[in-house]
Amino acid sequence: MSEGKFDPVQEFINLRDTVSKAIGQGIQGVSGAMYPILIDIYEINESVQIITSPLDNVVKESIEVSMEGDVLTIKGETQEDDAEDGLAYLHRERRFGVFSRSVRIPRAVNAGDAQARFKDGKLIISLPKTKDSRPQVIDVEPTE
Repeated sequence: MSEGKFDPVQEFINLRDTVSKAIGQGIQGVSGAMYPILIDIYEINESVQIITSPLDNVVKESIEVSMEGDVLTIKGETQEDDAEDGLAYLHRERRFGVFSRSVRIPRAVNAGDAQARFKDGKLIISLPKTKDSRPQVIDVEPTE
């Protein structure tokens, strides 16, 4: 391809290669560490619920959940399974060690009344919504 000439096919190939590389490397966090957990956030009644993917090999005592402003952070540590001496991996995708996952909560919540629990190997966090997070009707006054 000559310099300065736009080639849409080559641009598409470059984009495909970039996306493939990103998928192959996994979902990267701000720190560059792979997320050991995936999360879903949803509303139910008067609360926002966060549920994680199964927390395999996570040291439950290491889990720390905090909230600053509208950002929820889950920290913890994963440990390797006990492996036999001399084990030589041919391919390895699971990551071990300290992790941190932060996500913005898109509703106003009362973090002081939050609850977190484990159920079926998943971390479930319940954040009560504040009155500010409910839809507000604003009256429109006619102008003269």
